[in-house]
Amino acid sequence: MSAVSPPSREEAKRIAVFEAAATVFAQYGFRRTTMNDIAEAAAISRPALYLMFENKEHLFAELATFRLEQAAGAAEQALASTSPLTERFLDAVLVFERIFYEPIADSPHGAELMDTNISLKNERMTDRLEKLMTTLVAELNKAEKAGEIQFSSAPGTPREFVELLFTSIGGIKKKATSGADFRKQVRQLTEIFLDTLQS
Repeated sequence: MSAVSPPSREEAKRIAVFEAAATVFAQYGFRRTTMNDIAEAAAISRPALYLMFENKEHLFAELATFRLEQAAGAAEQALASTSPLTERFLDAVLVFERIFYEPIADSPHGAELMDTNISLKNERMTDRLEKLMTTLVAELNKAEKAGEIQFSSAPGTPREFVELLFTSIGGIKKKATSGADFRKQVRQLTEIFLDTLQS
């Protein structure tokens, strides 16, 4: 396995801005945050920030895309383990949400930030989510062929199973009271879903 190349200087600078922006968005929410707030948090000038991003909406969308790529990659890595299906599938779901959603789970502006994320979703995010969904479905199909699970008595297809699971997790996001509460409920939900497929 080849070593992962370190990010370029320019990419490292963008990542530093993303980290600063994520903190500011979580603290103030999307509407109240200004580009000046982010520039100050990232310790760069406002003109320098505008050279990197057209506006606040562009920065937020790029941040969300960056986090999604990180989350999906980590989830796919979890799926590649040799542990039993329930364990590797649950690990994949939890690590995805830990990277993509949990950074704002305890923010008082979490709901606003999720709504903003949906409204600013770009084609790259849609494509990356679709790739992850396809990988999760393929993992279920592989597990069925190996006799770990069976869909013969399930109420839907593997694709419908994955879509329903993530729709249900979306509902948990609206009701969970903290990051810890969110993780607990996601774990319980995913285990219940997978239990219905045990052969």
